[in-house]
Amino acid sequence: MRDRALTLLAFLWGVAEASLFFVVPDVPVSLIALARGGRAGLRAAVAAAAGAMVGGTALAVFASHAPQAAIALVDAVPAISPAMIARLQGMMAGTDSAAGLAGVLILASLSGIPYKIAAASAPGLGIPVWELALLTPLVRLPRFVALAGAGALLHRLTPAMPGWMQPLRVRLLLAALGWSAFYVNYWMQVGG
Repeated sequence: MRDRALTLLAFLWGVAEASLFFVVPDVPVSLIALARGGRAGLRAAVAAAAGAMVGGTALAVFASHAPQAAIALVDAVPAISPAMIARLQGMMAGTDSAAGLAGVLILASLSGIPYKIAAASAPGLGIPVWELALLTPLVRLPRFVALAGAGALLHRLTPAMPGWMQPLRVRLLLAALGWSAFYVNYWMQVGG
């Protein structure tokens, strides 16, 4: 697959995950960096953050017109529970500035609370859609860049790896197994 197609894939994945898909863009971003290197990984990270902004904004606009329907859609996503929704809504309601909201969104991102909950909840909590849209890439990009960096590091270390790990398909398979283990653990923890 060409780099442009991979960047588009990361963007579309960001759109999908910010709204109703349940596998984070970190997965394709890290795999792209592992396969193609740091520049391709960074492009994928930026594209995924831009996609998250588009998907999250679309969900927030929908929520501004149909708040209960938006929350119901998000609640139907695997591994999201009413308790998780209530927890993030409580955290968001306790903020009084864009910086406070950014902090909550970063904390939620690092603690396994999906961003789509914030997107569906923001209008009902009086958070302007434009504010959420502007904050989205700022709070999503650091994690995406970190995972792109990890994938790029493994890409650069390939010559030092044992011979059996040299083929790209082996490294991608090992990374896919790692992500699978991550999701099995996550779903066991959150009850998905």
